[in-house]
Amino acid sequence: MRRTSRRPAPPFPAALALLAALAAWTLAAAPAAALFKGPLYKPGEKVEITGLVTTPAGDPIDDVRVVLELSRKAFNFHKMWVTRGKVFKVSDTTNAKGEYTISFPWDDYYNEFDLVAGITVRGKDGDEFVELQRIDVEKRIEAASPAVVQVVIKNHEFIDKFRQFLATVDTPDEKRVYQDQGRPDKVETTTYADRQEVAWWYFDRGKVYRFVDGKLQKVEDFEPVQKL
Repeated sequence: MRRTSRRPAPPFPAALALLAALAAWTLAAAPAAALFKGPLYKPGEKVEITGLVTTPAGDPIDDVRVVLELSRKAFNFHKMWVTRGKVFKVSDTTNAKGEYTISFPWDDYYNEFDLVAGITVRGKDGDEFVELQRIDVEKRIEAASPAVVQVVIKNHEFIDKFRQFLATVDTPDEKRVYQDQGRPDKVETTTYADRQEVAWWYFDRGKVYRFVDGKLQKVEDFEPVQKL
């Protein structure tokens, strides 16, 4: 009788997945300080991050909110994926030179550090923070304190257009509509010899507000257009 040899069966896929998940959880759940290659911070020690917010050309951008988000990433066995815990935020606003400085007390609990830059605009549900740039600054914070990070906002035209729009909102009617409806999706301005007509379009709400010399004349409804 011819004998046949059997090769060992490959490891069960679920077991491999479990081992991979356990390795990921071990790495993510370990205290951040234990993974650092740079200086170790003591609990409660002041850690600082500072720098500039600029355009790609290097021009400073003032009055930009810079937020440092600290959170903890760990593997959740119940959900079988990596989850992010409660986010702790601390922020500063850039000065005329585009400078910002943020400090926070060190806590080994956190192992994720993101720096977010943006501006606050008025939306239909109140003030909204529009994120324009996000940077993973974990390695910068590992290396030294203060950590120096330059934030380059590529879409700085958004800031320029919004500020130009705000500069035109100066009558009681315009201020009231802006507070109630927020920043319009589109602004159309037509200047005549004896007057100036301005239309504020809100596509997702199906409304256009028409002003003449800053006074609200009428509100027109149309079929709402949902944003992609």
